[in-house]
Amino acid sequence: MKAETKEFFKENGRTILEVVIGSAVYSLGMNLFYTPAKLLAGGVAGFAQLLNYEFGLPVSLMVVLINIPMFLLGWKLVNRKFILYSAVGMAIFTGFIQLFSGLHLEFSSPLTSVMMGGVLTGLGVGLIYRSGASVGGTDIISKILHKYFSVNMATSGLVINAVIVFMSAFIYGIDQAVLTICAMFISSQVNSYVIDGWDHRRAILIVSDKKEELPKALMEKLKRGVTIVDAEGAYTGQEHYLMYCVISKHQLGQLKSVVKQVDPNAFFTIITVNGVYGKGISFFSFKHIDS
Repeated sequence: MKAETKEFFKENGRTILEVVIGSAVYSLGMNLFYTPAKLLAGGVAGFAQLLNYEFGLPVSLMVVLINIPMFLLGWKLVNRKFILYSAVGMAIFTGFIQLFSGLHLEFSSPLTSVMMGGVLTGLGVGLIYRSGASVGGTDIISKILHKYFSVNMATSGLVINAVIVFMSAFIYGIDQAVLTICAMFISSQVNSYVIDGWDHRRAILIVSDKKEELPKALMEKLKRGVTIVDAEGAYTGQEHYLMYCVISKHQLGQLKSVVKQVDPNAFFTIITVNGVYGKGISFFSFKHIDS
């Protein structure tokens, strides 16, 4: 039993650590900055906050109660590993919400609530998502809609948050709703940076006749792998080579210089990508993918 427990924590230790840290940061953002200004977080937490503001019901308890039917539905329809991780995430998250519920920080500007609350909640949620877990709730609904109806998860999340913003506007007025929108926007941006990284990669597609010289120069100068595919010009019918590589944005200048020197007649495009998976310098490994 001890060996099994040790193996479990060895395999899932980083995931659990990210969930714990993310939940703590997320709950701090809610308790210290959202609650004093009556701002609403996204998803289930936002609905729980609304019930707290209006009826004094504990946020942690409301998060659990709202999540119960969603977890039961998710257990049947979604990846069970994700549901288990999400249950752990929800338990840790609600624990921190209750633990930090009595904390108070002196400030007067609503801008502080928007900025600091948005940064902390975005950072916390980003760490949780990056671990492959969530805190349950609307994330489960989004996964179900995506799996069975091909509804983009970002779209379903946007619709849910739009409902929360509408409720904020209806109850507290348009000014409060605008502040909530600003906080949600900041949170989503920070969340994106945490998950995808601060340095968004660039995917490069190069059409060239220099099958050997150009890839060799790129690999030597940029220390990046290059994939070569046979290609044919649709108009001319001439044979070319399509080269594909992924680099950091800081290497763009080097890449342009190399292409110009080796093959001035080359044609290439630069594509911004969010998230690069596989073997490579600073790329994400496949363990970040929810199976």
